[in-house]
Amino acid sequence: MNNSSSASIPNETKVLRDHNSVTTELKIGMTVAYAVNFVFALLGNSFGLSVVLKKSSPLGRIMSLFIANMAAADLLLTCTVVPYQVAYFHSGGTWFGGAFGTVTCKLFSYVVTVSIAATVLTMLVISIDRFHVIFYPLKRRLFRKPKILSTIIWFLSFLLMIPCLLYSAVEFDTAQSAYTCSQLSSKLDKDVIKIFHVCLFITLYALPLFFMVLLHLLICRKLWLRKIPGNVSCESQTAVGRSKRKIVRLLVIIVVVFAFCWFPTYVNHYFWFIRRESKLPMGVQFFFLWLAHANSAINPCLYIMFNDHLRSRLISTLKSYF
Repeated sequence: MNNSSSASIPNETKVLRDHNSVTTELKIGMTVAYAVNFVFALLGNSFGLSVVLKKSSPLGRIMSLFIANMAAADLLLTCTVVPYQVAYFHSGGTWFGGAFGTVTCKLFSYVVTVSIAATVLTMLVISIDRFHVIFYPLKRRLFRKPKILSTIIWFLSFLLMIPCLLYSAVEFDTAQSAYTCSQLSSKLDKDVIKIFHVCLFITLYALPLFFMVLLHLLICRKLWLRKIPGNVSCESQTAVGRSKRKIVRLLVIIVVVFAFCWFPTYVNHYFWFIRRESKLPMGVQFFFLWLAHANSAINPCLYIMFNDHLRSRLISTLKSYF
């Protein structure tokens, strides 16, 4: 799900220390790439959120929950991580010292990880809801109160990411002669850091992805094998087949995009915190980070692309300005 998915955790302040090795071409290229991300993520998620919040929106309750939570989480990431990452390219990730620096560092790391957790939990909840609706269509919907469900999702996200709030700290980097914000203090034992990131990988990637893949495979199989009762014409069969393919395609794309955008970030974490003796090229590390952050821009494009109402609203909005 920013995400999460749609994003990366800001641990690179301690890992990408050799800021002087970043070439000018790489700085310019990544700055442009992040600028594109920022524009698409800000406009796309703001548009989706504005449509959902209107009382006249014909979107279903669960679809509204999905878009609202994803858009809110992606906007949080867009307005925090993207500006910070661009600043890092040019200033080396320097931070503030003193009490103000400590408070802002902890809040920054906490907000980023909470938005990631909210994205993942939202995607998982939507997958469970789709499974329940398709396999048990005659029963009452599993999630009948989206507002309460949304509150629970965000509450769990804040609760699960409390360790990130506690572990974040401002430290003086002698190599840069400046303060840096790190999610994991160098004072912590290396084994603690490893365990923390293994748990993070399992909680925010491996387990959610496993359950989403499993649920979507069962859903796709059910849709593909479902037969229309009674006598149906060839035209009806064609229409149903087209509808099946559209739903299956959307489900597969959601899972694939989630897995594709998030996995490189955890590859970075593996080399940063587990296998420290090996390093990826600087450009590869930056690209992996950008790919994770790009998920915040990809998400609104996906649900606009596959939702007729959102697509028509977007077209009418653009026509009103041009």
